[in-house]
Amino acid sequence: MNLIDRIRHQRMISRQNRAIERAIAAAPTQAMRDEIAVITQRRWTN
Repeated sequence: MNLIDRIRHQRMISRQNRAIERAIAAAPTQAMRDEIAVITQRRWTN
């Protein structure tokens, strides 16, 4: 990966992490927050 690709990749990861944090903060119930966390963990392990 060249430098530009690395920067783009890092920006994409940061953007996704912020979106996940917003979704967890906006979830009305603990169950929904837990489900978002599980989906996020599965995404990073695959």
